[in-house]
Amino acid sequence: MIFLTNPTVMKKMLCGLTTLLLMFSANLSAQQVKTYKVGLFVPLYLDSAYSETGTYRFGKGFPKQSLPGLEFYQGAEFAMEAFNENGKANVELQVFDIRSRNGSIGLVSKQPIMDSLNLVIGQVSGNEYLHLAQIARERDIPFVSATYPNDGGVKGNPNVLILNAKLNSHIQSIYNHVLVNRGTDNIIWVRRSDIADNRVEDIFKEFNKSPEGNVLQYQTVTLPAEFTEQHLNKYLDSTQENVIIAGSLDEGFAKKLAANCLKVGRSYPVTIVGMPTWEGIPELKKKDYRPLRIEYSSTFYRSAMASWNARIEDAYRKKSFSKPSDMTFKGYQATYHFVSLLLRYDTAVLKNLNDSATRSMTDFDFRPVFWSSSNSIPDYHENKRIYILRQEKGQISLLN
Repeated sequence: MIFLTNPTVMKKMLCGLTTLLLMFSANLSAQQVKTYKVGLFVPLYLDSAYSETGTYRFGKGFPKQSLPGLEFYQGAEFAMEAFNENGKANVELQVFDIRSRNGSIGLVSKQPIMDSLNLVIGQVSGNEYLHLAQIARERDIPFVSATYPNDGGVKGNPNVLILNAKLNSHIQSIYNHVLVNRGTDNIIWVRRSDIADNRVEDIFKEFNKSPEGNVLQYQTVTLPAEFTEQHLNKYLDSTQENVIIAGSLDEGFAKKLAANCLKVGRSYPVTIVGMPTWEGIPELKKKDYRPLRIEYSSTFYRSAMASWNARIEDAYRKKSFSKPSDMTFKGYQATYHFVSLLLRYDTAVLKNLNDSATRSMTDFDFRPVFWSSSNSIPDYHENKRIYILRQEKGQISLLN
């Protein structure tokens, strides 16, 4: 045993020992940091944008079919940059172009990389949605269906997280909004003579039932294919507010109805209540439609005054010299929220889906959905937070 009595020597040894301990602790900490891998499945159509020799086919332009996927991907990239700025760089984003030869889900699902994913985010629909749902179930990892408003009939798969609420949930929110805020107005449900419109109206009717009869009083009008404002005029009242509910998901019907309501609005006070599909119709955002008061449902809302809104717009403008669409913000929102959950809760993401601490721009209200009351395992989780938005005079405002 060696005894040291020289204070200077002791001080140097203690300093050296402290340094070694700190280095060891830092190294151990670095070894313990887990690296997470997130799979982002988006339709980019890159193969069709380039020839076999690698020449870009569109000159200075950009293929229209690629825009939604590219904007969603760009939003996800902005979210990842935010994590890097905050020192959370232990996340790798693996991007798969589901419209490319090498990025199809069927092909990728057989590759070893799928076994290393901790989270899947998909801008997908139809069979691709079902395929990712199957992968999520087999590998027991969360799958965020970011834009598809459908459950695809999946059952017993709590790893499926439907971010964009289903039609039934939207119509229920629209019904509640009209009942509470428009119950005494002159309400007209307009639709086409179409099987798809039957389904939309049947859902609305179901919510309106009570043991005493219908709760909300309204007229149903089936419009001809080539309708004009004259077909609407006879159901309107100049002495009170007229609420025209568009009982159809058809985009062509929506545009025609809005155009005719512009003419009607000169003589009658009119509010149009649109379906959730109205959010994505660019024509309705044009200057010509500013006089209209349009209300519709959405699972997404971004305040123009929020600080992150300006940051993303600035970053997007620097990269693309244009203004980001809502799809960019949706890509950011989905990636930021669920990657934050992954970093915070690791394998317990499903138990903390509504954690407000990871909120970026939009509130979520994920709830387990059971096809049968006897089931103990949810069939999937659905976001039930639906916003009612008003578009008027070029501004979007929140009503609930």
